[in-house]
Amino acid sequence: MRIPTKAMGLGALALSLLTPLAAAKADLPALGACHSTEWTTFGGSVERTFATPDTCISRLNAATLRPTWFFNTSSPITAQPTVADHKVYAGTFDGKVYAVNEADGTAAWAAPFDITAYDRNIVDFGEIPGSAAVTNAGSRRVLVVGAGGTVFVIDANDGSLVDHLCVDRVDTTCQGGAGTTSEIETSPAVIADGNGGAQVLVGLDVNESDPAGPAGLISLHMDAAGHLTPHWWYNPETGVTSAGFAPNRVEHGCNDVWSSPSVDRSTGTVVFGVGNCNHPERVGPAQGPGQVLVEGVIGLNLSDGAFKWAMAPRPAKNGLDLDFGATANVFPGGGTVGEAGKDGVYYSINSANGTVNWSVKAATGSAIGGMIGSTALGKFSDGHDAVFAASAIPVSPNDAQNSFRNNIEHPNQAFGVHAIDATTHAVRWDAPAGPAYGAAVFAGGVVFVPDTFSDALLVLDGDTGAILRAQPMNVPPASPVAISGKNLYMGSGITENAPGLSQLAAFGGLWGFTVAP
Repeated sequence: MRIPTKAMGLGALALSLLTPLAAAKADLPALGACHSTEWTTFGGSVERTFATPDTCISRLNAATLRPTWFFNTSSPITAQPTVADHKVYAGTFDGKVYAVNEADGTAAWAAPFDITAYDRNIVDFGEIPGSAAVTNAGSRRVLVVGAGGTVFVIDANDGSLVDHLCVDRVDTTCQGGAGTTSEIETSPAVIADGNGGAQVLVGLDVNESDPAGPAGLISLHMDAAGHLTPHWWYNPETGVTSAGFAPNRVEHGCNDVWSSPSVDRSTGTVVFGVGNCNHPERVGPAQGPGQVLVEGVIGLNLSDGAFKWAMAPRPAKNGLDLDFGATANVFPGGGTVGEAGKDGVYYSINSANGTVNWSVKAATGSAIGGMIGSTALGKFSDGHDAVFAASAIPVSPNDAQNSFRNNIEHPNQAFGVHAIDATTHAVRWDAPAGPAYGAAVFAGGVVFVPDTFSDALLVLDGDTGAILRAQPMNVPPASPVAISGKNLYMGSGITENAPGLSQLAAFGGLWGFTVAP
């Protein structure tokens, strides 16, 4: 289970409907010279720092955050948008990829790209739960998107299909013939190869289905024409890396990868989290003494997928359902990655060999909580390195007694946002916010968190955790913000399709925000 059912903020929804936004951005005073970059992939880069070097947002102007436009997609957007070439790109729960003009929130393509024309795989968390990556294939600007069981390459200028490749090994047409879940929930990591093409990394998830086909981390090659071919496939259930695609075989749901891959170029390592497993006795063989390949973090050699290490803090058969679904952060300079889990702990790991440098418990562990959303790297004003984390529901259905006890003994760990001092390895502050399922993002001493349970975008002071602004949304957000200069973009809506939520799913969409000087 990834995102639990919740009651919608009907008041916020009604308010948004009564006060529609103008299509064009409001006239604001010029901000003056400030550094501005694009946000071309989930987390801002393949290192997934969830931080921007832009200097346009600071503690001084963050409280002036205001909406500039809203683009209705009639379906939730839970992934982080990407921003490039004056366009904002995002995919929806119902399987459409949109391009929106950054300046005024109008459609940039004649029509959205509909992935359901090519992929009908069974999915549990929306057709497009991950972000697109904007990159080049030769001289053409393209999007790389994982959706259903297929990886798509789409022309970024007009939304036309360049290529697509089904990665489902049971139904190789990706038309749902497998009868069980097989979906790409991750955002692709794309690494240019210097010859006009790129390596593309995605995770595949069967959501613990047993029996099911192979899943794991998949590497594809995209050539300069944008065409995709299999490269290698690492399967956590078997511990085997296959050249090309993994062979089709009956497996037991112990191979889920819904943590987007991160790349440490300094050590040539791709790092990702692995889900829980209901039958860990069927996993193996482990690649080293005492190591397990589920409910942990794995490092592979980037070039060929060879196994490097696994870090698993608990025995595999624990019944706690404490996946590692968040995305790892590569610390500046490389050599160290940080990964947060549903156990509420942030782990600093040597990316070359998998040893744990240090760890800090910041949130109450829970099968439906802990740190599901990815963490952001930043700095405190005193120069110490910082990690900012949002956490979800602090009560675990799998271990209710211990989670209640933890909340009594450590009440701050039940709060929704946390700051960890990566220099002293201690929690610096906890903010009394509601549970959140989206990633934190850091810019200019400010932390942005989509508060799923209060239907708001929270803006916090990175030094103190003080809430500078709580921007109301029209429906619950799980999408992290993407930042480009003084402008921010995020989706709204969540992917639950439970009674009461499905009725309001049509109010999902894409938001543009800005700050004043």
